[in-house]
Formats: sequence, C-alpha cells, structure tokens
Amino acid sequence: MDEITELLWRASEDKRACRIQLLHEPLPRIVHPYGICRTSRNQVVLVCWQERGFTKAGATAGYRNLQLDEIAEAEVTGQRFFKRDDFNPLDGQYKEWVYHI
Repeated sequence: MDEITELLWRASEDKRACRIQLLHEPLPRIVHPYGICRTSRNQVVLVCWQERGFTKAGATAGYRNLQLDEIAEAEVTGQRFFKRDDFNPLDGQYKEWVYHI
C-alpha cells in the first residue's frame, strides 16, 4: 500500500489522472487524486474526482472517497487535470489529511 500511496501523491503533485483498480470490481476507474485522509468514520481514503469508469453511484462523474486498502492497482496516465474550485479540504468529513492538493 505504501507504493500506491506514493504513486497517488506524485500524481496529485503533478496533477495527473490515474487509472485505479479496486478489489472485487470488474472495471478500472479514471480518477483525479486530490489527497489521502482519515475520515470522521476513521477510514483511510483516497479523495478523488472520478472522471469515468466503474462506480456503484451510477455513470456520473463526481467526488469519491475510495478506501485506500481496497486499491489493488494504480497507474499514472498522461492526462492532466485541474483542481476543481469546489474542492473543500476543510469539509467536516475529513478528519486528518496525509496530504491534499
């Protein structure tokens, strides 16, 4: 998991999208990694904007909190992203940040 955390951090710093595969999911997701934090529910999650790919929330793009220990594979793509203006690292659901953009 440390390798995945470092890969996601570097992608965040460079504002590069990532292709991630979660355990027990049939298809990958394309995400913009915004940070890793411990939530108010004491879960360690990747906070990201999901552009496309598998999701239980339907086919729409949007923010996702994905459990870090469920990420089986991660790969940085060549695609750049811009930080969204509505990202709020001070939101009450985020308890303790490892890092964020």
